[in-house]
Amino acid sequence: MVKLQKSNGLMGKKVCFSILFSLAVLAAIGQNIKSRWVDSVFQTLNTQEKIGQLFMIPASAYSSQNGADDLIDIIKKHHPGSILITRGGPMSHANLINKLQSVSKVPLLVGIHGEWGLGQTLDSVIQFPKAMQLAALRHDDLIYQLGKEIAHEMKLLGIHINFAPNADIDIAQQIYPNTLRYFGNSSERVAKKTVEFMKGLQDEGVMACAIHPANFEKINDLDSSYFVSIPPVDTVGLYPYRKLVKAGLSRLLNSHLQLYPNFTPTNSTSQVFMSDILKTNLNFNGLSFIDIQNLEKTSGKQQPGAIERMAFVTGNDILIHPGNLSASIKAISREIKRNKLLRVRLDDAVRKILSAKFDANLPFKKHHSTDNLLIRLNSPRAKLLSHQISEASVTLLINERNSIPIQILENKKFTSLSIGKEARNEFTRYLSKYAAFDHESILHLQDTVQITTKLMAADVIVIGIFPNHSNISKGLTAFIQSLCKNKEVIVTHFGDPVELTRLTGIPTLMVGYTDLYEVPKVAAQIIFGGMVASGELPMAIANYKEGHGIVSTTSGRLSYSLPEAAGIDSRTLSKIDAIAREAIAIGATPGSHVLVAKDGKVVYEHSNGYLTYEDKIPVSDQTIYDLASVTKVSATLQTVMFMQEKGLIDINKKISVYLPELKNSNKKDFTIKDILTHQAGLWPFLPFWAQTVKDGNQLPEYYSSTSSSEYPYPVTENLFAHKSIKDSLWNWIIKAKVREKPPRTSNTYVYSDMGFYIMQHLAEKILNQPMEDFLEHNLYEPLGAYALGYLPLRKFPDYLIAPTENDMLFRKKLLTGYVHDQGAAMHGGIAGHAGLFGTANDLAKLGQMLLQKGSYGGHQYYKPETVELFTARQYDPSRRGLGWDKPTPNDWNGPTALSASKKTFGHTGFTGTCIWVDPEFNLVFIYLSNRVHPDMTNNRLLNANIRPRIQEVIYKAIFDYRQY
Repeated sequence: MVKLQKSNGLMGKKVCFSILFSLAVLAAIGQNIKSRWVDSVFQTLNTQEKIGQLFMIPASAYSSQNGADDLIDIIKKHHPGSILITRGGPMSHANLINKLQSVSKVPLLVGIHGEWGLGQTLDSVIQFPKAMQLAALRHDDLIYQLGKEIAHEMKLLGIHINFAPNADIDIAQQIYPNTLRYFGNSSERVAKKTVEFMKGLQDEGVMACAIHPANFEKINDLDSSYFVSIPPVDTVGLYPYRKLVKAGLSRLLNSHLQLYPNFTPTNSTSQVFMSDILKTNLNFNGLSFIDIQNLEKTSGKQQPGAIERMAFVTGNDILIHPGNLSASIKAISREIKRNKLLRVRLDDAVRKILSAKFDANLPFKKHHSTDNLLIRLNSPRAKLLSHQISEASVTLLINERNSIPIQILENKKFTSLSIGKEARNEFTRYLSKYAAFDHESILHLQDTVQITTKLMAADVIVIGIFPNHSNISKGLTAFIQSLCKNKEVIVTHFGDPVELTRLTGIPTLMVGYTDLYEVPKVAAQIIFGGMVASGELPMAIANYKEGHGIVSTTSGRLSYSLPEAAGIDSRTLSKIDAIAREAIAIGATPGSHVLVAKDGKVVYEHSNGYLTYEDKIPVSDQTIYDLASVTKVSATLQTVMFMQEKGLIDINKKISVYLPELKNSNKKDFTIKDILTHQAGLWPFLPFWAQTVKDGNQLPEYYSSTSSSEYPYPVTENLFAHKSIKDSLWNWIIKAKVREKPPRTSNTYVYSDMGFYIMQHLAEKILNQPMEDFLEHNLYEPLGAYALGYLPLRKFPDYLIAPTENDMLFRKKLLTGYVHDQGAAMHGGIAGHAGLFGTANDLAKLGQMLLQKGSYGGHQYYKPETVELFTARQYDPSRRGLGWDKPTPNDWNGPTALSASKKTFGHTGFTGTCIWVDPEFNLVFIYLSNRVHPDMTNNRLLNANIRPRIQEVIYKAIFDYRQY
């Protein structure tokens, strides 16, 4: 056994040696191929062509055809070695690059300024977060992934060099947003973050070229007696660059260089400061780039080609953006003739350039495909990465009162204040997804006077300070401090973090660094615990130490993200839109709103169409719909679950135990369980309203055109029901017929509204209060579902509410904000089976609470076992749960998609609504429409199977993500 182990060990060593030897051989072969290619190309170049390789000329796709032809002429005549992508779109640039590569004698290196992605330079392409946000990340993996993603996009266009990252710590004190270009002022942090960014680029096959951006404020203060002026050699300032070089950086763009008119070349270029700094201090032997345009700003008026000549003499390899290429080549050529040492340096520079071209795979591939280029550049992966960076960068600096996350929503008045931006913006939009807000703004300093009174009425004030606030910054801190004395104030700063020096004495302060990307959206979610704040301050500012940041907690509330964040393929999910638009096109509904939440994240929320077929008011996420029979499970059933859990009722007992008036009725033996599962034997539907109308007119004993103590219940804005109507309805229900059945047999499942009239009556008796009051105070308000409730016109304007039927039989008018169901209307708009209105977002909160086994926002509404009991299937062959509807397995005519799991529960509504919750997939799906507008007999929504088809797309998107 021992011998065998030794033998295996020896064999393992041999295998390892063999692998290492093979890799060494392959590397040597590769190096040999590279050397041969570089030599072969080098030998074909004359002096003028070698000098041409030193230049990187600008190329813009915005140029006319003549401009493109001019570029081709320049490349054919002067043989520049590189091009710099400037402005334009990705498609046009891809075509331009392909064209220029095809006419160039030597393959062209292509560069771009892409610190925050191709979108920094090109249009129609995603812009990623900037350096300051990256530096705020607590963990560096996202920075590395960003480098890889940017490199991937560059390769799609045929771009080889990214002039990034900026490793400078000498932050120029310029106006926003320049500070965002810096990774901070800590040499350790900047080094660590920039190395990760560089590794991401280079591991994906793109060259990183670190930049040392020009600080012209400081350059202009330097002593002009020097022909070359470079900042003093500062070991702290050079530290990030030294770390980059050690980690593999071999390209550097140095803009901290100023040439003066009295420059005269020397015989020993090795003594030039730049060479000393790069080679001696940084041990840098790679390609050195210089931007001629920066030199022109500080070098005074020069003869054509003089600045380019000076830049080459001082040790730079690639000269970007020459002023006059022909004159520059001539000037350098003359200098080489005078100084033989410069010819050696020219050859060395050209060989390094050719070597870089080989490393960029240029000898083997020049043409890049433009097929689906925009789609590939703006990929879901890229969008998700940008969102993840924004989410992880927001930094909570102070949370003295533990205001973040906000826990309690009920009995609080919320107001937002946007400083430097209009009141309606992305930040306030997402604040409103969690609680009812009044939104105010300050655009001028004098606005603070008139806004103070409104703010004093609030309990919680959430302030967003935006970059455009500079004109009102004076006195801003004192104003905010005065609010903090008596109110709970949460401040989020979306601008240059340097401005934090002014914000003192604020108990809750968060910094987002920018109002771009999805930062305002993320900040709003952090405030309410949908997401956590995990960023850390990337630079020391005033009393805030570099690296400071409080990690907040979540509250179990919904967050709002991208489909891929929850394991859903966004491209498949987008097919929902076509089905929703199909419903509108066939006249199934004038508009609709779809919401999909998975893993606690709302990943799809989209509106289509208008409130009516007149196409005047578009549907939005604030549109309130009549939920119809979704009321049964979203309102009445919630009270039943509460009563069952608290032991106030037993669903297995007869309803007559709790409602003695039923003991002498044909409903005396009905159990609560049978009523909830629709198999007690109740009649499906009885038009009670017909008893209150004669010859098409409402009877005066039941209705009045004016509201009064005798007629308190609103049926429409000009029709009110008598105070005795509820008693009359209850008596009619007690006496209502039931379905006949053979003796000693059980009733079968037949859907009925009648049972939920009874359940409402039960709830109001046991709870000793109106059902709507109980729900408002104990469920909807704590959930933050402020648009969910009865009689929406009491709180919202009619233009936010989708109209339903133009009722010509009973109410003689178009219904907007008044319940569609006639029986519920007679009940004053508040009934157990119908009458609830709401938005998709608020209904999703209820669905998510049930998905989370009764927990939401840090509050336990039900025990998990209560939720499990009511959502489980109760009888065979009925599919029903207790109140809840369930899927019908393998039935295309069922209420759900075929892919819905057997654990799914939910309900549909007559007006064209539904909610479905699938615990197996951690999924909430909501579809809201007003398909009964203007005619309740419109069945196109059902006939076209719109709701189940949309739901099926959701499952397909989940399966596609898992597959691909």
